[in-house]
Amino acid sequence: GQLTKVWKLSARELIDYRAYRDITLLHFRVPDQTLTAAFNFTVSEKLVSSQLFSGCDPRKVSLFLKYGSLPVINPDGAKFPNNFSISNRVPMYNAEFQSDEVPVILNVTSPIPGDWFAVAFLSYADPNNDQILQDGLSPNCAAMIESSLSVVITQEVTVILPEEETSRQVDEETQAMTFKFFTLCEIEFIPAVDNWYFITVSAPHNGSANPIHFSLTVSFLAHNSTENLRLVNTTILNHLTTDELIYDIALLLKDFQKFWTLVPLVRQSFTAFFTYNFLSEHADDNKGFFSINVGVEELATMQFEVNYVSDIGGTLTFKMKLEESSNLKNVTESLYNVSVVACLSYQSRVIPLFPEELCFNYAGDFSGSYSQINSTSESNRIGTIHVPFPEPGLWFITLKPFCFNIANLPIDCTPDLGTLNVSLIIESNMCTADNCGRFGDCYNYMSGGFMFSTCVCNHGYIGWGCTDDSRVTSLSDLLIAALLLTLSNMFFIPAAVMAIRRKYYTEAFVYTCTMFFSTFYHACDAGEDIYSYCLMRLNVLQFCDFYSAILSLWVTLIAMSDIRGALKSIAHMSGAVGIALGTEYNRTSLWVLVVPALVGIAVMTQSWVWRCKAQRSCYPSKTYWKLYFPPGVLLVAVGLVCYSFLQTKQNYKYVHSAWHIIMALAITFLLPSRK
Repeated sequence: GQLTKVWKLSARELIDYRAYRDITLLHFRVPDQTLTAAFNFTVSEKLVSSQLFSGCDPRKVSLFLKYGSLPVINPDGAKFPNNFSISNRVPMYNAEFQSDEVPVILNVTSPIPGDWFAVAFLSYADPNNDQILQDGLSPNCAAMIESSLSVVITQEVTVILPEEETSRQVDEETQAMTFKFFTLCEIEFIPAVDNWYFITVSAPHNGSANPIHFSLTVSFLAHNSTENLRLVNTTILNHLTTDELIYDIALLLKDFQKFWTLVPLVRQSFTAFFTYNFLSEHADDNKGFFSINVGVEELATMQFEVNYVSDIGGTLTFKMKLEESSNLKNVTESLYNVSVVACLSYQSRVIPLFPEELCFNYAGDFSGSYSQINSTSESNRIGTIHVPFPEPGLWFITLKPFCFNIANLPIDCTPDLGTLNVSLIIESNMCTADNCGRFGDCYNYMSGGFMFSTCVCNHGYIGWGCTDDSRVTSLSDLLIAALLLTLSNMFFIPAAVMAIRRKYYTEAFVYTCTMFFSTFYHACDAGEDIYSYCLMRLNVLQFCDFYSAILSLWVTLIAMSDIRGALKSIAHMSGAVGIALGTEYNRTSLWVLVVPALVGIAVMTQSWVWRCKAQRSCYPSKTYWKLYFPPGVLLVAVGLVCYSFLQTKQNYKYVHSAWHIIMALAITFLLPSRK
């Protein structure tokens, strides 16, 4: 069929991935009866501003796409928290490409109709290797993504009614025929409830001109049906031999005939985003959990619904605990151990298996998240499953008890076991159940018109729940960084003392301020709340640090110039005001440093030329030119190279400390004597 464009999104900016908050969210809606969906993405570079460069280089882009909810990803390779359900979810599609305006198309055959979400970002790179450049030294580029959705929709679909035979014929010349039937929620044994199922029939291209006659009939069997069931897919247990396969299918079919005990649930919503839970009808609302009795000859089932859009941005948590009882204590002390296996599944009921630790569904494969609790120890009595960004629709929990011996092999349970009491928690929270733990904070973010929650980690922790400590900076490294960045400012003491001895009192005051604010700025910023002390707000200290550092450069150049009296006062005040304005406007800009430096050098050079012409001799003295000026200029050049080009996040504590020392030493060489 012909592709028809049905969805188009405006251009959106992509940024570097450091945490999930950095994603750009793209939303699409796939129409019903779509045979093929083509998701088209194009990323281009847009030059925002640049004083020295005129072009942008292509960058690597990562994109992930899935149905129903936001993709759960870890581009930084961080470990997911324990008991996180990542596999056995709705399939996810991904692509890696360049921001070079070359379109990338993701084709999805027979897509689920409804909401589809893509997350895109500039591909992850280790931030420790990021170069720290001043604004203006590199082009300021924005990666813009444009996206659209084109589909092929089948128009001729025949509806099959239950228990009614539909007959057709097909040959090589006939296009494929499409049929559909609907499965109601009340139906017992189906792959998914409240869904349309599609059947496509086409003739094989083997050169035969004879038409193929066929008929279709859809039948739904009740839970206690005595009719024989035949599994079409014979590869459901392909790791077993033929004899084992027949045996296991027989067991599964026997389980199919077990009675489902449906436990009704009531939804309770709270004021915070993505925060709700499900309780049994007679549970205490204030406790947050409820208890059920599970018999060994039945499958206890619960179903609940996750709403579209409004419920998908948090983490769904299922927790169960096997409670102690007299019957359970008696059998575990003398006969066998008891296990309760739970399967959390999306859209379809499943059957827990033991000891395979699998969840079997009616489609003939294994799906769902598996959790097991048993009576062997207190810690083993509790099981948990976390589902980040759950898909919307019906979810099912199925519980089944099993008895096993000391060799962990299943055995028949005795009648004196009775029923087992299991406490359950079914809830959703922002971010994670423990609110990102000790080393993270939970925030809600908006992207593409949709809200989602995610953790922002501190102290070098990474991961979905800020539980991965593989990149945590050691305490010794934090202490070294704090000491280097603060104590290196003590090298301004000789510069301030020399300025006082040479009666440069204004300059001495500025050098002292530079030392003071730089020390306390880095004391507040470097220790990551462990070895840190903030005298004032970090933003205030940062402004004072940048401002006093540039002002030190300015007053040094004015001191080197041959201007005196009123002109010198005007130069000091105009520089103080201009530098304050530039620092407040953009303190990380290259030009905030370059403009005062160029103006100061121009003033200094012009004053030296005038002085040389006036006294017809070299100015400053030959001693200054030979012994002090060259090493001072060399130190300044080395310091500027370190500050502008060599700093990365990994070596920042060393290179920036060297910048402090080099600039302080340069002042001691460049500051002239009064003579």
